[in-house]
Amino acid sequence: TKGRQAMSVVKDAVAAMKEVLVLTEKVEQAGKTLTELSRELRDHDRRLVRLETYIEIAQRQLPKH
Repeated sequence: TKGRQAMSVVKDAVAAMKEVLVLTEKVEQAGKTLTELSRELRDHDRRLVRLETYIEIAQRQLPKH
């Protein structure tokens, strides 16, 4: 009947909205994780540059043969 069909459509719409909310939360969490990883990567990059600089300075100070 039409009443059952309408209820089915409403149930489907509610289920779809719930799924959208869950997916939205997952996307937001993934964004936060990506931001955190990006910060860590920048920190590692700075440290690597610092280490490379120390190595270059040390190599220049070694006696040349």
